[in-house]
Amino acid sequence: MLTGGKNVIPHAVRDVADAAAAFSARIGPDRHFDSQKKVEEALAECCSPQNVTVIGMTGSGKSSTLDALAGERFCSRVSSKATLVRWQYRPHPAPHTHEWVLDLFYPSDALLNLEFWDTIGLEQEDAPRKLKHIVPKSDAILVVISASDGNHSALWDYLRTLEERLHSRMVLVITHAELLSFEKLQSLKEELRSTSRECLGVQLPLYPVTTAGEHAGEGVEALTACVQEVLKRSPLTDKRVERLLLATDSLLEEQGKVLDELSRLSKMDSGFLTSIDREIDRIQLQMEDEMPARLKAYAQYVQDCVPRLGKKSARQMGRFLSIRRTMILHKLPPVIDEWFYELVKSGIEERHAYYNKEFLNICQTHWNHVRPRVKEQWDCDIGDFPAAKLQTDLEVYKERLGRSIYMPLKDFGIKPCLSKLFLDQEDVMRTEIKLMLLLVILGALLGCFGEHAAGFACVGAALAVWVGGNLGLAWMQFRLSRQIVAAAAEMHIAVECGLRTPLYEAMISGLSDYRKLYADIRGQVAGGVEYLQPLLNARYDLFYKLTVQKHRFRI
Repeated sequence: MLTGGKNVIPHAVRDVADAAAAFSARIGPDRHFDSQKKVEEALAECCSPQNVTVIGMTGSGKSSTLDALAGERFCSRVSSKATLVRWQYRPHPAPHTHEWVLDLFYPSDALLNLEFWDTIGLEQEDAPRKLKHIVPKSDAILVVISASDGNHSALWDYLRTLEERLHSRMVLVITHAELLSFEKLQSLKEELRSTSRECLGVQLPLYPVTTAGEHAGEGVEALTACVQEVLKRSPLTDKRVERLLLATDSLLEEQGKVLDELSRLSKMDSGFLTSIDREIDRIQLQMEDEMPARLKAYAQYVQDCVPRLGKKSARQMGRFLSIRRTMILHKLPPVIDEWFYELVKSGIEERHAYYNKEFLNICQTHWNHVRPRVKEQWDCDIGDFPAAKLQTDLEVYKERLGRSIYMPLKDFGIKPCLSKLFLDQEDVMRTEIKLMLLLVILGALLGCFGEHAAGFACVGAALAVWVGGNLGLAWMQFRLSRQIVAAAAEMHIAVECGLRTPLYEAMISGLSDYRKLYADIRGQVAGGVEYLQPLLNARYDLFYKLTVQKHRFRI
């Protein structure tokens, strides 16, 4: 189910802001921080609803698309002559001022923090004029195209009139995908991608959905995830996130200054500890420079696994035609999808384990360099490098990174693609087996009536069908493998985008844990101010969680 408003603001962003606001009281109830109010105001601002607008030709399935996103059927039940229908959870205190807008209300959970805008067909003369008041202000714009409609000229003419800044909010949706075969659907997708590049100069995200029949609902989950990402990237959301992160950054900076003063009062040599932090900062910069190459290596590994996926899928069809194989073929896509996920996950973890070893070596070299300086500065020994302690945390981050590959693979839609391909092959195999069985039965009946020659001819024909079917099966396996490889040709792009933030989080978390090893030194030197140690650790955690989110949103 689609969500919006405060639910679109990532939990990690709101959590670090909430934690920073609560952290002020831990430092001291009598402490005043100027940024405290700004953080609280930015958190409160996360509650206003966002809006999703559907546009397209009459009968393209706009209302049904909104129903699919909501997980409830209420938009398509209403027939209105209004140009625009705005769906809300409850009556709005300030109704829309335009007479062609109809405000309707429905208690769907999807509308708690969202508004749905349903529109009339773009082929109507006054539709573009009235839509200009709504579409540019939309957080997400769904361009709905029916697979049964071959005339899209009015739609593309309208899209050409929209500002370039709106392209990032657009998603193409193909409805009634069940009406087309796999090949025709792929051809339509390529046609729409080409038209998008030609008319708009950009290739819009494209998602086919099945609205009826045996496979009704296919593609909705992937479409929902895409729209959710569009909502997260909307200008409104970006501004809210930026305002919240910057206010939190200012608050943490103020809190850090207070903690630094407490440290100075405890007669700690902050200059020395700062130099260590700067050295670790240089390690971080070095690792950040290496990250794009590492990310591409992970993505390339996943792409290299695609041919294995094709071969695995082809082998599942069996070596010979059989009734049993046709009965279980439709159950195999989830199994193959899970196998591919485990294959990729283990490979990602194996490669990240190598980088973890490099990271441990870098940290150990730095530790051995710092150890004699601490001995000279404070006359205390920090001991040997605690590699085992850090290794345990790195293993957790490695496993977390491996699990992160699930969402990029899911969003790419491997399982729906396999389901479609296997279903097509299953129909062919069933037809061949039915024909073979029919010939055998006919031959047996002719033999019973004394027509032995005709009976043997029918049995021979059945055998020929079986042999030909097995040869065709080998061709279908080869064809299926090539189709899967072709369909997943750009998987590395999805993987690279999906792993960027998890990989950065793994690096930051590892460095944060390494910094905490020196925070223990602060506790030893502070002596009588033991209470300061947990505050320092908590502030370090908040600071690096905030750093991850700022990197995520390019702030």
